[in-house]
Amino acid sequence: MNEQEIKNNRDALPFEKPHNYDLKIATARLRGSALRVRAGIRLHEVELLPDSACRIPVSYAHDAVWFGYIRRGEQSIHLPDLGRKTVGSGGWFIGRMDEMVVLTEKEGDVALMAFSFCPHIMKSLLSMCAVDVADALHCFACRNQQKPTLIHGDASPRLQWLSDQISIATGSEPGNRLDLEARCLEWISELFKQPSLLSIDAKEFGCSNYDVQTLRDVARYLEEHLAEEHSLADLCRRFFINEFKLKRNFKALFGKTVFGYLRDLRFQHAEQLLKTADLSVLEIANEVGYSNPSHFSRGFQERYGVLPKAFRRMHQEQLKQLK
Repeated sequence: MNEQEIKNNRDALPFEKPHNYDLKIATARLRGSALRVRAGIRLHEVELLPDSACRIPVSYAHDAVWFGYIRRGEQSIHLPDLGRKTVGSGGWFIGRMDEMVVLTEKEGDVALMAFSFCPHIMKSLLSMCAVDVADALHCFACRNQQKPTLIHGDASPRLQWLSDQISIATGSEPGNRLDLEARCLEWISELFKQPSLLSIDAKEFGCSNYDVQTLRDVARYLEEHLAEEHSLADLCRRFFINEFKLKRNFKALFGKTVFGYLRDLRFQHAEQLLKTADLSVLEIANEVGYSNPSHFSRGFQERYGVLPKAFRRMHQEQLKQLK
């Protein structure tokens, strides 16, 4: 069994019943259910019932993109750098963040549903979208996006109706479970068609529409040209942007410098090559833009804690244990 077959078996979707919960957090009652719709996508139905105003810190162990809809009430959260954000009843939202603070008001009951996606699932979805939608949501699929991001808008009647249909389907029986999955996938598809989605102002990300598009083009160019040498001056000439704006706004949008972003891309690609490609460390170093293999090995060790050869050996041993 090869690595891809092992991964496919691990990611295969077993049909499962919803996991229900009822918790007390601070002065609020939290109840709801979670269900894996398919590999990489989970549906969460949540009710937040506070006894009084409170602040509930929330952090996520795994990077995820959230698509959601407020069924009842009004939900406010506080995000680092972005401050307070509020989504009202009948509103959709898309978010990506490591942490937040949920803000509640006395008797301010809230009901919502949300889908959580692995970022690679989000990226594959965007690859099938129209160019304007993919560009608008690029930051939610970028592997190196660190700045918390949240956009929201009013749901169309069709999206609201699909949300109601999802709430009706329990997913506890085979026929019902398949109907629920179909409604969930239709809801996700419908979200990409929302008129309010494409009207989001790029100032949400801290710069103009033109600047945001230019910065995304820079990021995409770096990802597609890992093996090449890059300089701020060359990037500025290629994308017609001044160096001050490139440095300041790139970090504001992606949470890191241009070369910090490039470094992360290079080592992420090197990691995949060490796992899957029959290339020497020297060849991999050249493939990701390092002419000096010693510099590559030292940087890899700083990031992963082991040298590239040791990393490859450990991965191969893990594969043997899975067979």
